[in-house]
Amino acid sequence: MDPTIDFAAIYRLAANIIRENGHNKGDYYRIPETGVGIELAPAECPVCAAGAISIALTGAPKPDGWDVPLVEAAVRRLLEHLIPGYKRAMAIWDLGVLWNDVPERTADDVIAAFEDAARAEETAGVKAA
Repeated sequence: MDPTIDFAAIYRLAANIIRENGHNKGDYYRIPETGVGIELAPAECPVCAAGAISIALTGAPKPDGWDVPLVEAAVRRLLEHLIPGYKRAMAIWDLGVLWNDVPERTADDVIAAFEDAARAEETAGVKAA
């Protein structure tokens, strides 16, 4: 783990992004239909959990090639909170398929998961000090 990454802060920001933008399934983000003359930037659109993490870290809902390792690290860490023993290779993909995109998942679920992960990261930091 990179000690310079504040995972708790990333997860709290991602929770707020879902609160403000809304939750999306099936892709990093969805451009909603808006009124005439109203256009949203991708970072303002409803996003999936990985998209919210990507915005928190990079400002964009879909990480480009340079940003993928950083986003992957934060997503992997989140999956370790959500799925104890998680060890698969493609965390960004798995977050969508195994968790975010399941039919019963709601925005409130995603927000709660981010907040729980943030608290767990803070608690782990206190114990490690």
